[in-house]
Amino acid sequence: MLHIQIIQVGKTKDKMFGKIEAEFEKRLSRYAKLQIDTVDDEAAILRRCENGSHKVALDVRGDQGSSEDFADFIKRRQFDGGKVTFIIGGPFGLTLPTIDACDSKLSLSKMTFTHQMVRVFLLEQIYRGFTILEGKRYHY
Repeated sequence: MLHIQIIQVGKTKDKMFGKIEAEFEKRLSRYAKLQIDTVDDEAAILRRCENGSHKVALDVRGDQGSSEDFADFIKRRQFDGGKVTFIIGGPFGLTLPTIDACDSKLSLSKMTFTHQMVRVFLLEQIYRGFTILEGKRYHY
């Protein structure tokens, strides 16, 4: 089972986003071991990363692709050690030293979203990726 760690700066303050996050966390529990770590500031991020994990910085300058491409990324992580850590910055994103310390960079869009929205979008895309890999009807 894939181990997915999400490290995020700051708590989700909006209850609406929190409910959506909780729903996707529940849905993902059948596909992956999900661990969400919240840190107060970016300085703590790299210390919280799981050893041997493929670190992915979420950044507007990162690679973009389709949901199918993301599903392929998930599949590759399942076969190369089974650990991936997604890193979400705070309101101002991530600094270059943190981004450069990651193995890859991912952009969910060229548009800018709040860090709370990115959390929901990332969880949904992870779930969508697993449903694509299983051929489920969730993905149209």
